[in-house]
Amino acid sequence: MSRLEVPLRYRNLWLTGDTLLRAELPLLVRDSSRGWQPLTFRYDSGSEMTTMPAARAKQYGIPFPRSPFPGLTMTTPTGTFHEVRNGMIKIQVAGMDGSECWIPCYFLGDPNVPLPLSQTSRAPVNLLGLSGVVDKLSITTNGTPTLKAVFGNVIVETIIP
Repeated sequence: MSRLEVPLRYRNLWLTGDTLLRAELPLLVRDSSRGWQPLTFRYDSGSEMTTMPAARAKQYGIPFPRSPFPGLTMTTPTGTFHEVRNGMIKIQVAGMDGSECWIPCYFLGDPNVPLPLSQTSRAPVNLLGLSGVVDKLSITTNGTPTLKAVFGNVIVETIIP
């Protein structure tokens, strides 16, 4: 079993003074040329499905279905997507033992409409959900502060044999 600890990311909400925490994991995603693309995925234990903007998949050469799934729409905090392609991605967790696994992924939006360039925009993030992940990776949070992780860590361990 391989293990990785990643510090929780945070930002302060200036209006209320609250500290907002998020778990971001460094994943490697297999591209069309059988190489690995380093991408950050926000882990959300309340999300049922892993999602990625179709435009980002296209930008990084990650294979995705050409046609959207008929009638399937998805609403996220960044908007409603009328084009949803259901597919699979092959991943590794960067910094771990190199174990590879396939997980289901919804590719959101039109792949030919570029994502906004601004980091402050509400562009969709890559989101790591539960389906197809919980039987391969154990992901937990530990809020114990350390010198390198002020608000604690996300702990990722492989379940893959």
